[in-house]
Amino acid sequence: MKKLFSLLAISLFVLTGCEEDYEHSPIAADSSAPKPIENLKYEPIHGGFNISYDIPDDKDILYVKASYINTKGEVSEVRASSYNNKIQILGFGDTSDRTIDIYVVDRSENISEAISFTAKPLESPVNVIKETMSITEDFGGAKFHWVNEEKVPIIIGLLAQEDDGSLVEVETVYTSQSETSNSLRGYDAVPQKFAAVIRDRYDNISDTIYPATEDKMLVPLFEERLDKTKFKKLILSNDTNWDAWEGDYTNFYDDNMETIVHTQGDHPMPQIYSIDLGVVVKLSRFTLHQRLSHGSAHAYTHGNPKKYTVYGAKELPEDNGTMEGWIELKDCESIKPSGLPIGQNTDEDIDHLYAGDEYTFEEAPEIRYFRIAVTETWDGAGYINASQITFWGNITN
Repeated sequence: MKKLFSLLAISLFVLTGCEEDYEHSPIAADSSAPKPIENLKYEPIHGGFNISYDIPDDKDILYVKASYINTKGEVSEVRASSYNNKIQILGFGDTSDRTIDIYVVDRSENISEAISFTAKPLESPVNVIKETMSITEDFGGAKFHWVNEEKVPIIIGLLAQEDDGSLVEVETVYTSQSETSNSLRGYDAVPQKFAAVIRDRYDNISDTIYPATEDKMLVPLFEERLDKTKFKKLILSNDTNWDAWEGDYTNFYDDNMETIVHTQGDHPMPQIYSIDLGVVVKLSRFTLHQRLSHGSAHAYTHGNPKKYTVYGAKELPEDNGTMEGWIELKDCESIKPSGLPIGQNTDEDIDHLYAGDEYTFEEAPEIRYFRIAVTETWDGAGYINASQITFWGNITN
């Protein structure tokens, strides 16, 4: 009886396996070519084409493929299932004529005759973005700005001059944001070269992009990093307590990303932090780092500052519980590059997190005393936490 049961089980297993193989095999193996597509339509787009068509009414059709020669001179193809009547081709690096051959393929791998068209794609995204790129002097270096309306994934190589005069790529930016600015810092205020190169995932690459100056050189604007050992604690009557929980007021400028400032959460907005910078300075920029005491666990959430206004004063105004006598320097907003909801972060978001939220000043007045008034946190929390604040500028006294 056991032997009979085993034989029956094996037979069922073999039959089931055969049935599954049959389900994935051609409906009927043959050598007849399927009919070609009909009603072909195409639209040139940046670096390619959007293609639509009608598929023949034949249950034996497996897919449709578009074949073409890519920018490298290689044969490429894009496939679409029989349930789809659209194909998109991308990756052309120029606007020369391209011939696209479209075939119908059935389950026996028979191929229809080609339906073809020849047309010019629009300018490639790399070249479109290149035309928007500007490279201008910035504090301590150069500022690179570009627009990517199609939000195409691109790679921007930022180049700077070495001591021997050669250009080397010192930073690589991976982005698909619609508009981006990035700066190279740490350079002396002497004439020097900066440049950029744009690449995409199809290995299209732009010409080297230079500043729009006659000699293709820039003079970085002078700035220096403020010495945090000269900072002094300053507590005014309408300030919030930033020593709550594991926080400590002085952690905000101890150059340690593992420590934090933290408010209690029982104070209405705005919550204010004040500091004596120890010198009179015309600020060029500052960075504020979100809470990094647990790596990226608190990225763009919890009590990290989202919106805040910063103020300054050269002489300490009367402490009357208001902002009277303080100069409003800038309204600031922390921006996540991807724009994704809380809890969803891209690599670009995390890179930005560790770089810090940076804010620049065009023509800041001389100040010594600085205040930050937070009006909104990333997740609406009533408390505020952050890791570090750092300043650069031109010290005047």
